[in-house]
Amino acid sequence: MIKFFRKIRQRMLSAGKFRKYIIYAIGEIILVVFGILIALQINNWNENEKAEDKEIKLLIELKDDLIETKNDLITDIEKVQRILETTNNQYKAIIKNQISDRSPYKISQGDIFSSALLYPKLSAYEAIQSEGITIISNDNLRNEITDFYQLQLKRVVNTESILEELNLKVLKPYLNTFSSYGSTCKDCEDLYELYNTGPNTNIYLIHSADDKLVHILKEKFLLLKALNSRYTGVSRRIDEIVALIDQETNSKL
Repeated sequence: MIKFFRKIRQRMLSAGKFRKYIIYAIGEIILVVFGILIALQINNWNENEKAEDKEIKLLIELKDDLIETKNDLITDIEKVQRILETTNNQYKAIIKNQISDRSPYKISQGDIFSSALLYPKLSAYEAIQSEGITIISNDNLRNEITDFYQLQLKRVVNTESILEELNLKVLKPYLNTFSSYGSTCKDCEDLYELYNTGPNTNIYLIHSADDKLVHILKEKFLLLKALNSRYTGVSRRIDEIVALIDQETNSKL
């Protein structure tokens, strides 16, 4: 093809048709530029198609991760509600003066120090971050995903850590100081047997309660309510993001 155009140019020059040669040369340049633009456009189409395929794949993986996270979240919500009830029962026993040396309040270590911890699955989100968050082309969906992982989940982690700190650094030292240790395992002859009989075997016996314990239980209850609220908020947001992912992937498939 190049030899063909070269022969045409040579014939024009040898025939003295300089003006036609200039017009022809300009036309040839335009043709080459046009061809380059077409090639670039085709390359852009291919790259965009590859990027869209990768985006869809990552969004589908993210949806699966969010569903798994919600399944874990459901058990955490149920657990928080049980701990709320246990904490409230402890509080009521104190307020109603149901605690004494003759009738100590019995609470298992598993119940009083139990806490919920959410373990979100992050593999797909980390893959998206590795590719660059802008791989999510839909602005609204991208903002929702970023807000979920960078704000909502971090608020959950923060509340969980505050509650855990209250349990281990405030409530546990108090009980170790002002209550006695007991066990429902009357016939256990060794520690292996003692610790294999179940989570509610080892108990605290609270013989009396002061205002400090009341305030600890109040603080714990408020933190549990805040955590429950964050959990339910995360659950709703997962549903919303999954719906947005479905809309986005369906529109591109």
